[in-house]
Amino acid sequence: MSVELRNVTRRFKEVVALDNVNLKVEKGEFFVILGPSGCGKTTLLRVVAGLERAEGEVIIDGINVTRFPPHKRGVAMVFQNYALYPNKTVYENLAMPLEDLEKKEAEERIQYVSKSLGIGDLLNRYPGELSGGQQQRIALARALVRKPKVFLMDEPLSNLDAPLRLQARRLVKEIQMENGITTIYVTHDQAEAMALADRVAIMKKGKIVQIGTPEEIYENPADAFVASFFGLPPMSLVNGKPFDVNGEVGIRIEDVFLGQEGFVGEVSDVEFWGDKYLVYVKFEGGEVRAFSKEKLKVGTQVKFSVRKYKVFGGDGRS
Repeated sequence: MSVELRNVTRRFKEVVALDNVNLKVEKGEFFVILGPSGCGKTTLLRVVAGLERAEGEVIIDGINVTRFPPHKRGVAMVFQNYALYPNKTVYENLAMPLEDLEKKEAEERIQYVSKSLGIGDLLNRYPGELSGGQQQRIALARALVRKPKVFLMDEPLSNLDAPLRLQARRLVKEIQMENGITTIYVTHDQAEAMALADRVAIMKKGKIVQIGTPEEIYENPADAFVASFFGLPPMSLVNGKPFDVNGEVGIRIEDVFLGQEGFVGEVSDVEFWGDKYLVYVKFEGGEVRAFSKEKLKVGTQVKFSVRKYKVFGGDGRS
């Protein structure tokens, strides 16, 4: 089901958490809201869920649900802390959203989702007896048993360690694709956004500053903020003077070539990235990043060329 926000504003006294937000998430889309802490992304999710009141309209599947309570909106939300009931078994946690269904149908849903997520052997255990990864699966299962029209996820993987987070990320994508559920996923993790999203909305201070596919945003960031925030590593932002342009220049790491004529700089830091090294090079315009097969020493003088760049706030070429 599609989800649309029209002129949505949410104020907390003097603070504007959402500032005239407009967006549309298409049916079956995996839509990621990405931004730094405090930008309003969780508030946006809570407004869609009906947990926060706001100015403007929320439209789900063509129906204005702005005045609907949460349980009437056909959405399911997975929270960062999983929000499982510790005094209830896994089975009882899954059964809670199904209290209005016939017992047979509720049982069928629980068994189907449990099998899909590989948690059938955990149904008689309590959340406190489970690992973080298992609890995350239970939280997903509890949302899925409702057969929601819309899946809302608020940084559901942030409490997991790195290997488990990668595994869970694949699981979330598989579930979404298999069930075709429209999903709005909030995160501050760029890797998650790039791996999961059909489209991404970048937020800053309550506003959406850019919407596009991960590829579109990576190749054509709308401004210096997006450029410096999106990408691993993000764009290097430097003074445009060495490039004979006014304004700020953004350079992606794959467009910097060490050892080639163009500019001269000094290695300021080196990080080990497995099969290569991430090298920071200071020069007259600021600092750029480049990959190197060799481990260069800090303080080494290096030449480098720049294949292409993007200009922000001035004139020039990109």
